[in-house]
Amino acid sequence: MEYIALLNAVDRYGMNESNVSLRPASNLIAFDRWLDEIGKTAATGWRWRQRGWIKTINISGRIYLHRDEIAEFERRAAGGELSTVHKTPNGGGK
Repeated sequence: MEYIALLNAVDRYGMNESNVSLRPASNLIAFDRWLDEIGKTAATGWRWRQRGWIKTINISGRIYLHRDEIAEFERRAAGGELSTVHKTPNGGGK
């Protein structure tokens, strides 16, 4: 998403890609923004934090993530470290 915004700025201000850095301005990203980007709710994010699956940073009451922490979370998830048994309701309660 940041890349698209950067390309729009390149077009709008007549800048070219050779004089624009594609690196983010900060290695921190707002936790709620990241959750939105990956399609997860605040409740899921809270659960992940409570379980210690992802480490966040509190700056003046706002929660952030370091990009390295996101990469570590994705590595652990891909490796199966964060998986649990899926509990399907049996529907036999009636």
